[in-house]
Amino acid sequence: MAKPKIGAQLIIWGNRVKEDILGVLDEVSSIGYEGIEADTATFEKIKDPMGLLDAKGLSLAGLHTGLESIDEKSIEVALNLLQRLDGHYLIFSGAGGKENAEENYRRSSRVLEKIGKKAKAYGVKVCYHNHWQEIINDATGIRIICEETSPEYVSLCVDTYWVKCGGLSPVEFIKRHLDRVAYLHLKDGTDEGMKRYEFRELGHGDIDFPAIIDVAKKAEIEWYVVEQDRTNKTPKESMEISRKYLKALGI
Repeated sequence: MAKPKIGAQLIIWGNRVKEDILGVLDEVSSIGYEGIEADTATFEKIKDPMGLLDAKGLSLAGLHTGLESIDEKSIEVALNLLQRLDGHYLIFSGAGGKENAEENYRRSSRVLEKIGKKAKAYGVKVCYHNHWQEIINDATGIRIICEETSPEYVSLCVDTYWVKCGGLSPVEFIKRHLDRVAYLHLKDGTDEGMKRYEFRELGHGDIDFPAIIDVAKKAEIEWYVVEQDRTNKTPKESMEISRKYLKALGI
Protein backbone atom coordinates (compact mmCIF):
# COMPACT_ATOMS: atom_id res chain seq x y z
CA MET A 1 0.00 0.00 0.00
CA ALA A 2 0.98 3.66 -0.34
CA LYS A 3 2.66 5.32 2.60
CA PRO A 4 0.05 7.05 4.81
CA LYS A 5 -0.20 10.82 4.72
CA ILE A 6 0.33 12.71 7.98
CA GLY A 7 -2.14 15.44 8.86
CA ALA A 8 -2.50 17.96 11.67
CA GLN A 9 -5.73 18.59 13.55
CA LEU A 10 -5.93 22.36 14.01
CA ILE A 11 -7.59 22.25 17.45
CA ILE A 12 -4.28 22.87 19.23
CA TRP A 13 -4.00 26.32 17.60
CA GLY A 14 -7.28 27.40 19.24
CA ASN A 15 -8.56 30.86 18.29
CA ARG A 16 -5.60 31.47 16.02
CA VAL A 17 -7.35 29.33 13.42
CA LYS A 18 -10.00 32.05 13.10
CA GLU A 19 -7.68 35.01 13.63
CA ASP A 20 -4.57 33.97 11.69
CA ILE A 21 -5.28 31.00 9.44
CA LEU A 22 -2.45 31.96 7.07
CA GLY A 23 0.08 31.91 9.91
CA VAL A 24 -1.29 28.62 11.23
CA LEU A 25 -1.04 26.95 7.83
CA ASP A 26 2.50 28.28 7.42
CA GLU A 27 3.44 26.59 10.69
CA VAL A 28 1.72 23.33 9.76
CA SER A 29 3.51 23.20 6.42
CA SER A 30 6.91 24.24 7.79
CA ILE A 31 7.08 21.35 10.26
CA GLY A 32 6.37 18.65 7.73
CA TYR A 33 2.64 17.94 7.74
CA GLU A 34 0.95 17.07 4.48
CA GLY A 35 -2.59 18.09 5.34
CA ILE A 36 -5.01 19.47 7.89
CA GLU A 37 -8.20 18.46 9.62
CA ALA A 38 -10.53 21.32 10.44
CA ASP A 39 -14.20 22.29 10.53
CA THR A 40 -16.22 24.07 7.87
CA ALA A 41 -16.03 27.39 9.77
CA THR A 42 -12.28 27.44 9.14
CA PHE A 43 -12.92 28.16 5.47
CA GLU A 44 -15.94 30.48 5.68
CA LYS A 45 -14.05 33.72 5.00
CA ILE A 46 -11.50 32.29 2.58
CA LYS A 47 -12.34 33.15 -1.03
CA ASP A 48 -10.14 30.48 -2.60
CA PRO A 49 -9.52 27.71 -0.04
CA MET A 50 -8.08 25.31 -2.61
CA GLY A 51 -5.66 27.96 -3.82
CA LEU A 52 -4.63 28.67 -0.24
CA LEU A 53 -3.98 25.02 0.60
CA ASP A 54 -2.12 24.50 -2.67
CA ALA A 55 0.06 27.53 -1.96
CA LYS A 56 1.02 26.05 1.41
CA GLY A 57 1.61 22.58 -0.02
CA LEU A 58 -1.23 21.13 2.04
CA SER A 59 -4.30 18.97 1.44
CA LEU A 60 -7.57 18.67 3.33
CA ALA A 61 -7.42 15.41 5.26
CA GLY A 62 -10.93 15.71 6.64
CA LEU A 63 -13.69 17.88 8.10
CA HIS A 64 -14.83 17.24 11.66
CA THR A 65 -18.19 18.13 13.20
CA GLY A 66 -20.44 17.10 16.07
CA LEU A 67 -23.65 15.18 15.52
CA GLU A 68 -25.50 17.49 17.90
CA SER A 69 -25.03 20.52 15.64
CA ILE A 70 -25.83 19.19 12.18
CA ASP A 71 -28.75 19.75 9.84
CA GLU A 72 -29.37 19.22 6.13
CA LYS A 73 -27.82 22.56 5.21
CA SER A 74 -24.62 22.04 7.22
CA ILE A 75 -24.17 18.58 5.71
CA GLU A 76 -24.57 20.00 2.21
CA VAL A 77 -22.02 22.73 2.99
CA ALA A 78 -19.52 20.18 4.34
CA LEU A 79 -19.90 17.79 1.40
CA ASN A 80 -19.59 20.56 -1.17
CA LEU A 81 -16.49 21.90 0.58
CA LEU A 82 -14.90 18.47 0.67
CA GLN A 83 -15.64 18.01 -3.02
CA ARG A 84 -14.14 21.41 -3.88
CA LEU A 85 -11.00 20.69 -1.86
CA ASP A 86 -10.60 17.09 -3.00
CA GLY A 87 -11.20 15.86 0.56
CA HIS A 88 -12.68 12.46 1.22
CA TYR A 89 -13.45 12.18 4.95
CA LEU A 90 -16.30 13.67 6.96
CA ILE A 91 -15.81 12.92 10.65
CA PHE A 92 -18.52 12.94 13.30
CA SER A 93 -18.52 12.55 17.08
CA GLY A 94 -20.97 12.75 19.98
CA ALA A 95 -23.37 9.93 19.08
CA GLY A 96 -24.22 9.05 22.67
CA GLY A 97 -25.26 12.55 23.68
CA LYS A 98 -24.78 13.89 27.20
CA GLU A 99 -26.49 10.81 28.63
CA ASN A 100 -24.25 8.38 26.70
CA ALA A 101 -27.42 6.36 26.22
CA GLU A 102 -27.82 3.30 24.00
CA GLU A 103 -30.94 4.74 22.40
CA ASN A 104 -28.96 7.85 21.45
CA TYR A 105 -26.40 5.64 19.72
CA ARG A 106 -29.16 3.88 17.79
CA ARG A 107 -30.73 7.18 16.78
CA SER A 108 -27.36 8.62 15.78
CA SER A 109 -26.58 5.48 13.79
CA ARG A 110 -29.63 6.09 11.62
CA VAL A 111 -28.43 9.64 11.01
CA LEU A 112 -24.90 8.48 10.18
CA GLU A 113 -26.21 5.87 7.75
CA LYS A 114 -28.33 8.47 5.97
CA ILE A 115 -25.43 10.91 5.70
CA GLY A 116 -23.10 8.12 4.61
CA LYS A 117 -25.36 7.23 1.70
CA LYS A 118 -25.45 10.85 0.58
CA ALA A 119 -21.70 11.31 1.08
CA LYS A 120 -20.85 8.35 -1.13
CA ALA A 121 -22.14 10.24 -4.15
CA TYR A 122 -19.56 12.95 -3.38
CA GLY A 123 -16.72 10.48 -3.04
CA VAL A 124 -16.68 11.07 0.71
CA LYS A 125 -16.49 8.56 3.56
CA VAL A 126 -18.36 9.23 6.79
CA CYS A 127 -16.19 8.28 9.76
CA TYR A 128 -17.26 8.10 13.39
CA HIS A 129 -14.71 9.44 15.89
CA ASN A 130 -14.66 7.88 19.35
CA HIS A 131 -14.11 9.53 22.70
CA TRP A 132 -13.92 7.54 25.95
CA GLN A 133 -17.71 7.33 26.24
CA GLU A 134 -18.03 4.94 23.29
CA ILE A 135 -15.24 2.73 24.66
CA ILE A 136 -16.39 2.00 28.22
CA ASN A 137 -18.32 -1.21 28.91
CA ASP A 138 -16.32 -3.05 26.24
CA ALA A 139 -17.04 -0.37 23.63
CA THR A 140 -20.82 -0.61 23.77
CA GLY A 141 -21.25 2.65 21.85
CA ILE A 142 -19.01 1.55 18.99
CA ARG A 143 -20.63 -1.89 18.94
CA ILE A 144 -24.06 -0.34 18.45
CA ILE A 145 -22.84 1.98 15.69
CA CYS A 146 -21.19 -0.91 13.86
CA GLU A 147 -24.27 -3.12 14.23
CA GLU A 148 -26.73 -0.43 13.17
CA THR A 149 -24.81 0.91 10.15
CA SER A 150 -23.37 -0.56 6.98
CA PRO A 151 -19.59 -0.65 6.38
CA GLU A 152 -20.39 0.71 2.93
CA TYR A 153 -21.59 3.99 4.43
CA VAL A 154 -20.04 4.40 7.89
CA SER A 155 -16.40 3.86 8.84
CA LEU A 156 -14.43 4.55 12.02
CA CYS A 157 -11.96 7.26 12.91
CA VAL A 158 -10.05 5.71 15.81
CA ASP A 159 -8.65 8.10 18.42
CA THR A 160 -5.82 6.26 20.16
CA TYR A 161 -5.88 8.34 23.34
CA TRP A 162 -9.59 8.03 23.98
CA VAL A 163 -9.57 4.28 23.33
CA LYS A 164 -6.93 3.85 26.03
CA CYS A 165 -8.68 6.34 28.28
CA GLY A 166 -11.84 4.24 27.94
CA GLY A 167 -9.99 1.18 29.18
CA LEU A 168 -9.12 -0.73 26.00
CA SER A 169 -5.91 -1.34 24.08
CA PRO A 170 -5.78 0.79 20.92
CA VAL A 171 -3.92 -2.02 19.15
CA GLU A 172 -6.55 -4.63 20.01
CA PHE A 173 -9.36 -2.19 19.24
CA ILE A 174 -8.01 -1.53 15.76
CA LYS A 175 -7.56 -5.27 15.20
CA ARG A 176 -11.16 -5.88 16.23
CA HIS A 177 -12.48 -3.27 13.81
CA LEU A 178 -9.92 -3.57 11.03
CA ASP A 179 -12.62 -3.73 8.35
CA ARG A 180 -14.14 -0.46 9.58
CA VAL A 181 -11.13 1.73 10.37
CA ALA A 182 -10.61 4.32 7.63
CA TYR A 183 -8.93 7.19 9.50
CA LEU A 184 -6.66 7.55 12.53
CA HIS A 185 -6.25 10.20 15.21
CA LEU A 186 -2.84 9.74 16.79
CA LYS A 187 -2.99 11.25 20.27
CA ASP A 188 -0.80 10.51 23.29
CA GLY A 189 -0.96 10.80 27.05
CA THR A 190 0.17 9.09 30.22
CA ASP A 191 -1.96 6.69 32.20
CA GLU A 192 -1.88 9.11 35.14
CA GLY A 193 -2.55 12.16 32.98
CA MET A 194 -5.60 10.53 31.43
CA LYS A 195 -7.34 10.86 34.79
CA ARG A 196 -7.21 14.64 34.20
CA TYR A 197 -7.55 14.55 30.39
CA GLU A 198 -3.99 15.76 29.89
CA PHE A 199 -2.30 15.33 26.53
CA ARG A 200 1.31 14.80 25.47
CA GLU A 201 3.29 15.01 22.28
CA LEU A 202 3.55 11.67 20.46
CA GLY A 203 6.19 9.46 22.02
CA HIS A 204 5.98 11.26 25.37
CA GLY A 205 3.08 9.27 26.81
CA ASP A 206 2.21 5.64 27.45
CA ILE A 207 0.61 4.71 24.13
CA ASP A 208 2.40 2.12 21.98
CA PHE A 209 2.48 3.83 18.60
CA PRO A 210 4.93 1.43 16.91
CA ALA A 211 2.44 -1.40 17.57
CA ILE A 212 -0.51 0.76 16.50
CA ILE A 213 1.16 1.70 13.22
CA ASP A 214 2.12 -1.91 12.58
CA VAL A 215 -1.47 -3.14 12.87
CA ALA A 216 -2.96 -0.09 11.13
CA LYS A 217 -0.95 -0.91 8.00
CA LYS A 218 -3.35 -3.80 7.42
CA ALA A 219 -6.27 -1.39 7.16
CA GLU A 220 -4.58 0.65 4.40
CA ILE A 221 -5.53 3.95 6.04
CA GLU A 222 -4.90 7.04 3.91
CA TRP A 223 -4.55 9.65 6.68
CA TYR A 224 -2.93 9.50 10.11
CA VAL A 225 -3.86 12.78 11.79
CA VAL A 226 -1.97 14.06 14.83
CA GLU A 227 -4.27 15.59 17.41
CA GLN A 228 -3.29 17.25 20.68
CA ASP A 229 -6.11 19.23 22.25
CA ARG A 230 -3.95 21.37 24.54
CA THR A 231 -0.29 22.06 25.24
CA ASN A 232 1.91 23.99 27.66
CA LYS A 233 4.29 24.68 24.77
CA THR A 234 3.48 26.58 21.60
CA PRO A 235 1.28 24.65 19.16
CA LYS A 236 4.09 24.62 16.61
CA GLU A 237 6.58 23.21 19.13
CA SER A 238 4.24 20.41 20.21
CA MET A 239 3.19 19.44 16.72
CA GLU A 240 6.79 19.50 15.50
CA ILE A 241 7.83 17.12 18.29
CA SER A 242 5.06 14.73 17.24
CA ARG A 243 5.95 15.00 13.57
CA LYS A 244 9.61 14.24 14.24
CA TYR A 245 8.57 11.23 16.33
CA LEU A 246 6.54 9.80 13.45
CA LYS A 247 9.39 10.40 11.02
CA ALA A 248 11.64 8.42 13.37
CA LEU A 249 9.10 5.58 13.07
CA GLY A 250 9.37 5.74 9.30
CA ILE A 251 6.21 7.65 8.42
